[in-house]
Amino acid sequence: MDTAYEKLIQHLDGRDVRYQANDERGSICADFRCEVGTYRVIAMVDQDGSLFQVFGYAPMRVPVGARPAIAETIARANYGMRVGKFEMDLDDGELRFQASQILTGEDLEDEVIDRMMATTMTMLDLYLPAVLSVIYGNELPEDAIRFVESEGISDTESDSGMLHEED
Repeated sequence: MDTAYEKLIQHLDGRDVRYQANDERGSICADFRCEVGTYRVIAMVDQDGSLFQVFGYAPMRVPVGARPAIAETIARANYGMRVGKFEMDLDDGELRFQASQILTGEDLEDEVIDRMMATTMTMLDLYLPAVLSVIYGNELPEDAIRFVESEGISDTESDSGMLHEED
């Protein structure tokens, strides 16, 4: 087992997080309830221990007819984002946020694990209302993103550090 993966397991155990481990893939899977939704989070260390990734999955699939509008929505959300990115599988409508950290020979630090997982859940909580308003409220992607960023980005900056470039 990789040292960084062992550190991830120790970190979660030390915080009494319930998770499922996949030692063969070097990954864990856990569900976290946040303000807007409950998110499935998969954290993994690649085979050679050089990359730590956290994927947070939205609790829904984007309907086929809404996928072009949601593709625009996440492109607008991603533009200027300094940490992580949103992704959507155009075939099945799966929507997720991904953050990653290159590991350079040092151990995977507790602060990195906390920051990456918190950032992933914070970004999902911030932008999921925009996605839902585009799908179910027929809001334009530009308006939905502008609204959530004007309402929530100042709180997100103080919680997770500056996540977007200044305009």
